[in-house]
Amino acid sequence: MYVVTPEEIRAIDHRAINKFMIPSIVLMENASIRTLDVIEMEYPYLGRGSKILILAGAGNNGGDGLALSRHFLLKGFSVITALCAPEERFAGDAKINLDIYRKLGGTLISLIDENHLEYLDECIGEAELIVDGIFGTGLSRDIEGVILKAIDMINTSSKPVVAVDIPTGINGEDGKVMGAGIRANHTVTFGYPKRGQLLYPGRNYTGKLHTVLISLPEDSAKALGVKTFVLDDDEIGHRLKERPKEGHKGTFGKVGVIAGSLGMAGAARLTSIAALRGGAGLVTLGCPDRLWPIFQTGIAEVMVSPLEDGGTGHLTKDAIPALNDFIEGKDVLAIGPGLGSKSDGFTILEYILGKISIPIVMDADALNHISKDINLLSNYKGSIVITPHPGEMARLTGKNVEKILQSPIESATEFARKTGTVVLLKGGTSVIAHPDGEVYLNTSGNSGMGTAGSGDVLTGLIAALVAQGYSVFEAAVYGCYIHGRAGDYAKRELGEIGMVAGDILDKLPMVFKDLY
Repeated sequence: MYVVTPEEIRAIDHRAINKFMIPSIVLMENASIRTLDVIEMEYPYLGRGSKILILAGAGNNGGDGLALSRHFLLKGFSVITALCAPEERFAGDAKINLDIYRKLGGTLISLIDENHLEYLDECIGEAELIVDGIFGTGLSRDIEGVILKAIDMINTSSKPVVAVDIPTGINGEDGKVMGAGIRANHTVTFGYPKRGQLLYPGRNYTGKLHTVLISLPEDSAKALGVKTFVLDDDEIGHRLKERPKEGHKGTFGKVGVIAGSLGMAGAARLTSIAALRGGAGLVTLGCPDRLWPIFQTGIAEVMVSPLEDGGTGHLTKDAIPALNDFIEGKDVLAIGPGLGSKSDGFTILEYILGKISIPIVMDADALNHISKDINLLSNYKGSIVITPHPGEMARLTGKNVEKILQSPIESATEFARKTGTVVLLKGGTSVIAHPDGEVYLNTSGNSGMGTAGSGDVLTGLIAALVAQGYSVFEAAVYGCYIHGRAGDYAKRELGEIGMVAGDILDKLPMVFKDLY
């Protein structure tokens, strides 16, 4: 599914209105009807006589709210509509819907100065549902004054709230809170999800997101060159490859893993098992020689190849002569989890990137080592996916972590273009960026996955998908989504607190089963 910015949705609306001659008031009417459908679905106990409070601004978002007021009124609900701007500012379609609502006898109150807040407080207290139609995706300045106080009253009321298109106060571009934001239980958005609804902190204010069709031409986003997307279960289920019934372990690919060090053997184990749980046919772990006995007896399904560590438990440059034999015949290499800062990781990476051309999944300490010279990434003859968290991304880019967190899409896409790598920037909403500018936002997963080893599982899963014939971009996008869904499955069974990476690992087979 496409994801748009406020600028892109304005262009999409303009195209629908001017090229396809769809009147803007028809789009507004469709938006209000679809919003009503969602409300009736989510709040089936509401009906004739139920008290609805709708807050409407002077723009198109308010026009959607006013049209919705009319539909509620005609269905016998008890509706109060609060105008959040002076009436003389209502124009165009919003003014038409305001006039219709008034002529039908709809109740209007004013919310333009603090004298009106006391009555608004009474209305909030009596309301069974509040609908937010104050500001839409075009908001460009911080909220202040009476609207700021009204938002606080709504947020502290504990009444259910449905936002029209986007919660008031949330920046549709980046999810930032513009002074204050309404915390919605549900948001009904039109045509396409907006970036700010999927990125934090805006995602916290959006509640359950419902994307509804309002008769925009089907090719709208594609025609305008939108390059940001989000997945759901249905879409990824249709994209996964069929596993041939006559397949064997060679059919499903060979994964090489270089990982682990003294004190961090668990990272290597998680990555290797995740590669198998992700469907790879054969997985071989290259680990420090001192750790070889642990893995040889501890993970029966994984082949283990000891690499030179000088007795330290950390790979040394003396491991390089054995790397050609280790990598030979592999379809993909995963490197980095638990490698450790004491290893000769940079020298090993420098050798690998200069000698082979198979796809590489690079994570954790491999990223910390490669940050010494990121030109090695852009000079590599094969394809690479890197999976940094914000701290690792900061080291790679030279930016501070706060800057990465403020602009995750821009940070990921800029680095992807610069290095020619696929970048999976991990976070509450992970960003997967292709060097050509295509971006996926991942919304699966939960905060219980913020636990040691979770990223190691993701690395092995992505490598498994590459081994089975997916491109590194597809593997990063699908792997990130499946990894998050496994975390969601674990949350349902165990809760978020106390979830460990092994719980995510154990749920991978069930996620694949359900998606297929």
